[in-house]
Amino acid sequence: MRAANASDFEAIRALIHAVKINPTGLDWRRFIVAVDGQDKIIGCGQIKAHRDGSYELASIAVVPEWRGRGVARAIMDRLISSHHGRFYLTCRSGLRPFYEKFGFSVAQRETLTPYFRHLLALVRLVEVTGLVYEGLLGMVREAEEDTQ
Repeated sequence: MRAANASDFEAIRALIHAVKINPTGLDWRRFIVAVDGQDKIIGCGQIKAHRDGSYELASIAVVPEWRGRGVARAIMDRLISSHHGRFYLTCRSGLRPFYEKFGFSVAQRETLTPYFRHLLALVRLVEVTGLVYEGLLGMVREAEEDTQ
């Protein structure tokens, strides 16, 4: 596990596109990457800061041949330990149990920041068109001091 560098950007972008998650806001300076013994990227993730003051855990992706080996868990642990405030994320509804293991819960609309209210409204619109095959959730993880 290491901080990404500029030469990692193309591999990060290719992985994000390959796993079909949101490709907007990819800035290599916010990413950490999991690498194999030859320093090849096998997973990634980032924390995005939004203008409304919210933070988003985003772009968690692992190459298929490395799934089920704890790579995503290691990325999540590293990102969460680097930030002690509240986090938001959006995910496919089928991933809810995975994120709940890290203290995330489904966010109620009235508790969302403006960015995430807008994002989820757009998601609902896209779901109505039938272009999304699995529902998306907005989730939140409270700051450590808020959960004690």
